[in-house]
Amino acid sequence: MKRNYLIATHGELAKGIQSSLNILAGKGDDVTVINAYMTDEDYTPVIVDFINSIGENEQGVIFTDLFGGSVNQKVVTEVLTAGREDIFILSNINLAIILSILFLPEESAITTEMIQEAINESQVTLVQTNQDDEEEDIF
Repeated sequence: MKRNYLIATHGELAKGIQSSLNILAGKGDDVTVINAYMTDEDYTPVIVDFINSIGENEQGVIFTDLFGGSVNQKVVTEVLTAGREDIFILSNINLAIILSILFLPEESAITTEMIQEAINESQVTLVQTNQDDEEEDIF
């Protein structure tokens, strides 16, 4: 199933994630990005165009940086206004979750369960650096 991806963030975080996707997986060109508030230009039309670009038998995934932030609110509003149930919105994103979603099998539709599993596997992890002789090796 064809999928469309949008990363919408405050500042240039989306651009940076896109760069990382290119370096790590060659997939940066597979995503549309919004670097909100870098200029006075309204980015709502980019969201609307993205929503409208999703055809029948396609899915959309929108990644935003802060749940409840202004960018997330605008994305949620536009998706709800369009009445689209074929678009998933993930917030508080990190590079790991985006990579996980981009590499989900393309032959079947994304489900909420698939996304939840990817979220669980992509959580922020504290890396302990204190040296305790009784602890196992880090790697």
